[in-house]
Amino acid sequence: MHRSDAMAFKLGVVQFMAFPGSDQAPDKLLTALHALAQDADFALVELTRLPNTTMRQQVRDLLEAAHLDCAFAATPVILRQRLNPSATDAALRRQALAALKDCVDEAVALGARALVLMSGPFGGDEPNELNAFAQTLRDLCAYAADRSPDAPLWVLVEQFDRAVDKKALIGPTAVARELATLVQAHYPHFGLLIDLSHLPLLGETPEDCLSELLDGLVRHVHIGNCVIDPADPLYGDQHPPFGYPKGVNDVPQVKVFLEVLRYSGYFAQPGPFGLPSVSFEVKPLPHQDPTVVLANAKRVLRCALTAGM
Repeated sequence: MHRSDAMAFKLGVVQFMAFPGSDQAPDKLLTALHALAQDADFALVELTRLPNTTMRQQVRDLLEAAHLDCAFAATPVILRQRLNPSATDAALRRQALAALKDCVDEAVALGARALVLMSGPFGGDEPNELNAFAQTLRDLCAYAADRSPDAPLWVLVEQFDRAVDKKALIGPTAVARELATLVQAHYPHFGLLIDLSHLPLLGETPEDCLSELLDGLVRHVHIGNCVIDPADPLYGDQHPPFGYPKGVNDVPQVKVFLEVLRYSGYFAQPGPFGLPSVSFEVKPLPHQDPTVVLANAKRVLRCALTAGM
């Protein structure tokens, strides 16, 4: 895939989104990983909790054989267990932190370079919830540093919508920035993850978002699509393929996102995976082949990279 020298990056994919349900079924997970391992365009795969612990070494061996970097997504764990790492209730926060520490252990066992998570839902008390989440993250970053002293495990918080689907504390860019300032000063291996498919749900543009995050706070990005028409069945945070009739993002929007990332300095700074990183987060429709949808996404990215050259 063509990339200009000014935008060299590692291309990744959120595996459990691209291959729905595969993270719950060992055979489907291995089939999906083999497909990604054989695609030389991908240098990074984002996994979540494996179906069983006996698969960890098998998956790690496959990743190493394919020279694939790995990130561990704790967000599905948070959502499935209804955890709230930004809870102002101390007992709820401790429960979430304990589960997230287990995620760190699994990430380290897989050889992951980053742990990705979301905040809890916005409960209406932003200052106290923000402080509670910052404390969770400081505790989690300290634990991650102890568990991976030789190759630090980055902790990345992803922005989600505030009022449409996930209704998360983090959240609007201004709140994400405030969170980062509370954590990154103590733990330099902390950062933010910005997802192009979440910005329309926040009512923000890439320019809105990244103009506030010019000082190295963004350490990974996702590229995907979303629907903001409430009448559509895929309304909200559903990550439909590019080209979906009511989808917001396609080649023009990806092109702008990449240009704003470049202007912000994102492609000039190292990240958890060495080079800066860009992952697809796209989900096939029920009748679609995941590998075709990923080929679709790569064509969109290629067009966005070469447009105007």
